[in-house]
This record gives sequence, structure tokens and C-alpha cells, in this order.
Amino acid sequence: MATAKDKILEKAFNLFLINSYDSVTMQQIQEASEVSRGAIYHHFKSKEEIFKAVVDVYLVPAFSSYSMITDEEKKSLQEMIQASVKYRQKHINQLKDITSFQLTDFYFFKFVFQATEHYKDFTEQVNMLTEKEFNGWRSLIQAGMRTGEFRADVDPDFAAQMFVSTPMGLGIFSAFSNYININTKDIRTSYMRLHSLLKKNSFG
Repeated sequence: MATAKDKILEKAFNLFLINSYDSVTMQQIQEASEVSRGAIYHHFKSKEEIFKAVVDVYLVPAFSSYSMITDEEKKSLQEMIQASVKYRQKHINQLKDITSFQLTDFYFFKFVFQATEHYKDFTEQVNMLTEKEFNGWRSLIQAGMRTGEFRADVDPDFAAQMFVSTPMGLGIFSAFSNYININTKDIRTSYMRLHSLLKKNSFG
């Protein structure tokens, strides 16, 4: 059962998704959450504190899929691809469950841009998570090169960056077009094509 704090964060997340940070008020969050003013301030001192908590709970996990993958799921590049897609889909499903409207990439990236502006440590958190993910992809690519699974002339840094950038690139593309939104099918397809290109003479 959701606690009052959970309810506040869920409703605030919905408000921040469709409105600008500056336009959302504590009163709006209180009314949407259907809790008392005292309950709001019992858990959070300000709108800024609520916003940061919302980002930590609902947005940061979008960049944390690698951290969620177990060592057992990191034994090969193909296993990591499957696990990465699985955890991304799990996070998407969680967001869809708590939004009161059709969640699309447009709203998601709008919220990302707000986080970079109003949450000082957000960019640093994302950079740290991205670096960790990059190192994970690169390590598996290098392992495949050593065993002969992948070509010896592959640039592991470039290939790893392609794996890191693919979800964000596809998301931004769909956010500014009429393309499919909030979908991991294209991520999986792109990952598997990258995986196959590592074995072909057309990639390097």
C-alpha cells in the first residue's frame, strides 16, 4: 500500500511531467496528492526538495539499468543486451503505472531537461552512471575480441559508446516525431544489430 510520501511523489511526478518546474506549486501538489498541508511539510521542506526526490525515484533509474544487472547477466555481450532491455522495460512499466495520462518520450525528455536545470547534482549523477555503463559495455566487447568472438580491428571505445547512446538517441528521435514512444523493441533491435556488426567486416 502506498504511503503518503509515495503518493506525494507520484502526483508531483505527474505535475512536473506536463508542467514547467516554475509553474508547479506546493498547493497543486497537495491537492493532487489529497493529503494535508501538514503531511506535505512533514516529508518535504520545499518544492525543490520534492522535485529532487521525484528525480531520484523516477528519473535516475532510467540511467541506472547497468547497475541493476547482476554479474550473472554480464557474462557475455548478448546476455547484457537482454538484461539491459529487460530492466529498461521494467522501469518504463513502473512509470506508466503511476502516470495519469499517456506517457510519451516527449514528456520524459522534457522532464530530463528540467532536472538538468533545477537539480544541481543530476548531471553529475548521470555522468557517473553513464561512465559505469560505458565501462561495462567496453569490458564485454574487449572480452569478445580476446576470445575471437568479435573482430580484432573493432574500436571498443567507439562500440561501447554506441551501446550507451542508442537508448537516448532513439528516445530523443521519437520525442520530436510521430514515431513509437516509450518502447524497448527498437532498443533491442538496434543492440542486436550492433552485436552482429562487431562480427562483420563493415564495422570498425
